[in-house]
Amino acid sequence: MLKSMQEMHDKMMAAKTPEERQALMTEHMKTMQEGMSMMGQMHGGKGTMGPDAMSKRMDMMEMMMQMMMDREVARSSPAK
Repeated sequence: MLKSMQEMHDKMMAAKTPEERQALMTEHMKTMQEGMSMMGQMHGGKGTMGPDAMSKRMDMMEMMMQMMMDREVARSSPAK
């Protein structure tokens, strides 16, 4: 999941036109929603998480926060 989120982030940052960026943002939101769903399943699954699962969850949360910040920058900056 982290890999697909990273790939989506890279595509969005490489978008050249506002239209291309908008299409990728829609796809990006879907990827993030899937990630949130997966994190909810990790958290609610057995009631306890080992250190490895917690670390993965934190990595995913950090990546999602970075993607949201980059998305706002992409949305507010004009296309080159």
